[in-house]
Amino acid sequence: MNKHVVLQFIKMLNNLDGLLVKATQHADLKKYDVNNLLNERLIVDMLPLSKQVQIACDNAKLATARLSFSEAPKFEDNEKTVAELRERIKKTTDWLKTKVEADFSKYKEAKYDPSWMKGQWLDGESYYNEFVFANFYFHLTTA
Repeated sequence: MNKHVVLQFIKMLNNLDGLLVKATQHADLKKYDVNNLLNERLIVDMLPLSKQVQIACDNAKLATARLSFSEAPKFEDNEKTVAELRERIKKTTDWLKTKVEADFSKYKEAKYDPSWMKGQWLDGESYYNEFVFANFYFHLTTA
């Protein structure tokens, strides 16, 4: 893990923000409320757009925090408009920019113990290589 990973998170979240801008422009052109899209899903058993954006932001900030041994900001998952989702992306990328030069030299020593692993954990290298990018890009792409 290094600053280039953080820069990639920033780039991809900015791309997501750009898509939300385009969605807003399209909605304005077609005369519908863009906020109707927040609860839309690709398929019935997937999370809605709003949750996909929240999770993509959380993945980037939490992975960066865990692997630089720092504290990530906490955001409530209460966005109800596209403008609020865009603000969440901005808050996330603003924080990520502060971590570009963070020390990631000991990232392999980090431990990640998600509740779904029932007491097991991943070391920092496994978390980074096997979880972070797959999960980030899944939610980013789904959004």
